Amino acid sequence: MRLARVVVCIALVLFCLAAPNRNPCQTDKSDKLSVTGKLTRVMAIGAETSGWAVELDPPLTVNGKDVKSIEIVVVDSKKLESLENKIVTAKGSLSNATGVETGERPVLNVSSIKVAKRKMPPPAAN
Repeated sequence: MRLARVVVCIALVLFCLAAPNRNPCQTDKSDKLSVTGKLTRVMAIGAETSGWAVELDPPLTVNGKDVKSIEIVVVDSKKLESLENKIVTAKGSLSNATGVETGERPVLNVSSIKVAKRKMPPPAAN
């Protein structure tokens, strides 16, 4: 019986070492990017979001997919409150975040954000 416990413990330790040690919100650094769009608040189940996104017009192609909005991550989110619902230009590095409910998604790690000089075109009428 004691041998069985030792074998199970060793197997458990090996399994834990072999499993990817990755936080669900961990990101992989990649490209530099500048986007312009409307800064909005967003929500996701399980708090799998930074709470902010830039709605893009026109959509942007990221990893072969058209995205209409991109989640942003900033160090000081207080600054974003004054920019909410305004057209902004955000610059930073593009990465991927992974969440249980949201899956893998592009995220912009913002290095600078400011009100955009140009206005976005009005949405097309149906």
